[in-house]
Amino acid sequence: MFGNNRSQGELELYEDSLQYYFTLLASERDDNNKIELNNQIIKYFREALKNENSFTYPFDSLKNIGIIKSEDEKLRIITWNLPYNDRTHKYFGFIQYKKSKKAYIFYELNDDSDNIKKPELVILNDKNWYGALYYKIITNKNKGKVYYTLLGADLNNLLTKKKIIEILYFDKNDFLVFGNKVFKNQSIPISRVIFEFNAQTNMTLTYDEEKEMIIYDHLSPSRPSLEGQFEFYGPDFSYDGLKFERGIWNAYFDIDVRDYNIE
Repeated sequence: MFGNNRSQGELELYEDSLQYYFTLLASERDDNNKIELNNQIIKYFREALKNENSFTYPFDSLKNIGIIKSEDEKLRIITWNLPYNDRTHKYFGFIQYKKSKKAYIFYELNDDSDNIKKPELVILNDKNWYGALYYKIITNKNKGKVYYTLLGADLNNLLTKKKIIEILYFDKNDFLVFGNKVFKNQSIPISRVIFEFNAQTNMTLTYDEEKEMIIYDHLSPSRPSLEGQFEFYGPDFSYDGLKFERGIWNAYFDIDVRDYNIE
């Protein structure tokens, strides 16, 4: 939980230090040096987020990270990536959660993606996070429980990229939980949706606020014989969608995107 009240000036000093290390990191070429610089970034974020005013502090000079907030103003997510010379990436982040008007909690995210087997099926937490850069939070309620659906990107490696639909919620003890088997239009229910495709292409994964629907490119291999080899996958000019209905993200296939906002 956040510490005692501290000044705005302290947060500005932390932001200046973070900006300094992110600038160095952006131009660094040696992987070991990158790790050391990133460790400094983590350290300063840990200290900054102990400040009870940090939840509303914008950190808007930091250009190398993503900061998003839920529409209910209770959740804020900070994520960034560390690119290695072999074109792989590791992800870092913090989640701030406003339990009540006066109580805040923050969680440090540990990217354990390389060790997670069958990530579509498992339930995870802040200690074994499936790392990504989040860019959208969708807030839903079902039977009194609040679920945050996150849209994220993973630059992955030289051959493929990924887009991710993740579920986040807090249990009765305020422990953070990633994943929930609410995607049931598969052969078996899954905890999160992961799309993998050619690194040189782009995939649309967005949310239409008016229609309350996630819209995404349907991915296919360039030839049927390449099925399962995701470096050959890309959008096939058709679109599918997901809509949250009675606690489930139900799939809708081959939708007409002229009826939706996919910007």
